[in-house]
Amino acid sequence: MSTLTNETSRPPVVPRGSPPLKITCGPLLRYLGMRDKAPDVWRGTVMICTEDESSDLSSVPVLTITSTNGFQNSLQARNILTEMGISFWRWELEIPMAPEEQKLHYQINGEAAAASFFVPALDQSMNVVFHSCNGFSMGVDPSVFNGSLWSDVIREHERAHYHVMLGGGDQIYCDSVKQYTTHFKEWIEASHGNKDKITWTPEMRDELHKFYLFHYMSWFGAGFWRGPKGSTKQTDLPLAFASIPMINIFDDHDIIDGFGSYPEHTMTGPVFGGIGRVAYKYYMLFQNQTLVDIEGGARDNLTDEVEDPSWILGARKGPYIHNVSRSIYARLGKGIAFLGLDCRTERKITQIMTPDSYRLNFQRIEKELAASKGEIKHLLLMIGVPMAYPRLVWLERLLTSPLLAPVRFLSRRKIVAAGLVNEFDGRVEILDDLDDHWCAQRHKKERNALVERLFLLAQKYSVRITILSGDVHLAGIGRFFTKSLNPTKHHKVTVPVINDHRNMLNVISSAIVNTPPPDTMADFLNKRNKVHHFDFKTDENMVAIFPCDVDGSHRNNKRLLPRRNWCSIIELDNLQKFDPKAARIGENRRPGPMGPDFHTTGDYTSHMGGGAKSPHAGKKVEHMTTKPVEDELPIEALPTSLSLALRIEVDPSQPTGATNPYEILIPELQARPSSGGLTSKFSSSKA
Repeated sequence: MSTLTNETSRPPVVPRGSPPLKITCGPLLRYLGMRDKAPDVWRGTVMICTEDESSDLSSVPVLTITSTNGFQNSLQARNILTEMGISFWRWELEIPMAPEEQKLHYQINGEAAAASFFVPALDQSMNVVFHSCNGFSMGVDPSVFNGSLWSDVIREHERAHYHVMLGGGDQIYCDSVKQYTTHFKEWIEASHGNKDKITWTPEMRDELHKFYLFHYMSWFGAGFWRGPKGSTKQTDLPLAFASIPMINIFDDHDIIDGFGSYPEHTMTGPVFGGIGRVAYKYYMLFQNQTLVDIEGGARDNLTDEVEDPSWILGARKGPYIHNVSRSIYARLGKGIAFLGLDCRTERKITQIMTPDSYRLNFQRIEKELAASKGEIKHLLLMIGVPMAYPRLVWLERLLTSPLLAPVRFLSRRKIVAAGLVNEFDGRVEILDDLDDHWCAQRHKKERNALVERLFLLAQKYSVRITILSGDVHLAGIGRFFTKSLNPTKHHKVTVPVINDHRNMLNVISSAIVNTPPPDTMADFLNKRNKVHHFDFKTDENMVAIFPCDVDGSHRNNKRLLPRRNWCSIIELDNLQKFDPKAARIGENRRPGPMGPDFHTTGDYTSHMGGGAKSPHAGKKVEHMTTKPVEDELPIEALPTSLSLALRIEVDPSQPTGATNPYEILIPELQARPSSGGLTSKFSSSKA
């Protein structure tokens, strides 16, 4: 039986430029840092892939870059890899920063490729895009979604001038490797008793290299994806990748569904380990523009021998990928720092990161915060999976219960509930997702230790920490905060948000492409939501930010919204320059629909996850002015506050990909040393 390959399904590309290049992917723009190697310098890279047989490579490709402030340069590319007739070309950019924001235009071999991007002013904080789950699962019919949220990103970029784009994991869905291969597919379809007998062969290795290479070129290069139920071409995706410098971390679908969260005997098998190493190679190539030796250390670095300062390398090699973890630090302009934790390279079913790697990450971030002398007001911490989210421990216990053993046995033999168990080890399919979560039984102690450490970091450096997560295919905001204290029966004390170092949001923005779950699933999760007692001084809950749906209709579930979405993060001082809905300095604003005139008019025929219609499909809604939830305390707008807007898709049946924004203001932290550090022991934590 023949199988479809990604190579034959990619849209055709025509050679362009002088000399002509057949660019199969790119340009891809990556942000590295500023004020690190040299003061007042912005650093990044640009990468393209060329099909060599159809390209004129008699001379090295040249990138020409010009700036609105007069800066210009011409750079020769560096060939970092050639394989299977494809060459990877990379340019290192160093842009002198200026007192004003700059627009930079770049071209490769003349007209072979051209794009532009923005570099912030020297004393400006960056305007940020955050997204996750940038692809479709295998079972999704992409024709349900006529629009692309990447079109919305591009529209907003034209007015907001985003300086960086943060990818929170699953920038590509590689699960189709189970279908569009031959040798690996044979391993997938083998019985669980025979899987261990199948070895990692050169044929399987070469097949997987080819799959990941062409799969990335199709999606990153053309926005093209094909699955069993149809195909899609999202042309604004490669445009965004060429126009907004990116920083990415990876999650399981960048490799294969659930990688790292299966039991040890599954993860240590030669085939599963092999696919992890191959996927890691192409993650590093396409998402980080760095070539690594998948048998060990780095073969290529931006300065040949020295790792780029943006990397925070793990203490030792991961158990399955056999490479060190690579977390990322970057300064996002004057007042914002970024830390992207690599929560996949070292992941095991009993561990997310090693204690030594946590130590190295905190050493680095403390060094940067201390050196900034208070200039950094906000730290954005990006992790793939939410940390503050409704608990599902009871479901985890049920699915691993001996009572379900007979059903699992029959499902493995496809007698009943054939889709209940996965193809890798016969466990219940959803268990890898549950084991991925920070609140899973095996990870809870590690999660709580990290949260406490973040509280102490925030208090010590008076920096507001905000966690960015994806994974779960809906929008929401989890929250840690100092609980109200009652020193006497008649007196209640509440710590103001601006002074509360425990007030830490976990922003969940997912998915920018993939299908959301049905409303019934979000409502079920919302019923699991309650105030959790992290310790005797700290509570956690979900923010009631969704009093209405995108059509203006009332919502009972005000905390979780199952619609496709992405996230915009802009310092209020920047936002006020172009957005009339921006809060005025000194204004008190509750979380909710952005601006007092949030309303919509139209005939909504939305289709939600799984093809089910929206509960408001076909409903005519006219000028339904909405109000924030009054239980949510208003937050004062300060010049350094971040306006964080979850931009929710209005109508997936429309080609525009338009969104409505729901905003929460995140103030800087003015920590009170007298509020004290945490002293609780996690063995007694009730979270």
